[in-house]
Amino acid sequence: MPSLDHRIVAWMSGLDLPLVTPFAKALSAIGASGLVFIVVAAMLSARRRQAAPVVITLATVILADALSRAMKAAFDRPRPSVAHADVHALVALPGNASMPSGHAWIAFAAAVVVGGLAPRLRPWMLGLACLIALSRVYLGVHYPSDVIVGAAGGAATGGAVLLGLRLGHAQIRADHDRDRGQQRDPEAVGGSDRDG
Repeated sequence: MPSLDHRIVAWMSGLDLPLVTPFAKALSAIGASGLVFIVVAAMLSARRRQAAPVVITLATVILADALSRAMKAAFDRPRPSVAHADVHALVALPGNASMPSGHAWIAFAAAVVVGGLAPRLRPWMLGLACLIALSRVYLGVHYPSDVIVGAAGGAATGGAVLLGLRLGHAQIRADHDRDRGQQRDPEAVGGSDRDG
């Protein structure tokens, strides 16, 4: 008996709807390398006149890609259309393994980071990440569980990057405050000597 994972991808890939399929292919294309999120981050950088948003997002995409590839190698799960004759891939079949979805991992990692850097964009970024992940099942190249694992891994990656930034910022501020305090202390001591 086919698993739910198999049934869902077989049903979705069999739809091949005239308007939906080109849209899904476009989503898949822009989500492949996280380019759309990097472009949004570059716009943030230009607006704020700071390189940090685009640099952090690019680094996140590179990290997410590396982690998803390592996990693919560990799981080595065949693509749905390779394992099941009733699943029809609507795009060229990638040569690597199915679990997890690299598209979903990269999209959610970048969406969480961009959303953390610009909270007003968070719903739009996460919504886009969801559509990119869903497009991979619709196109027949991933099981639903592939994109769920990819989305979870990506969200964890993005969250870890934001946490690292916050901790790093807190440490820098603490060091800065300590340095300022040390600069004030000699003046205070000197002032008390003069009063004596």
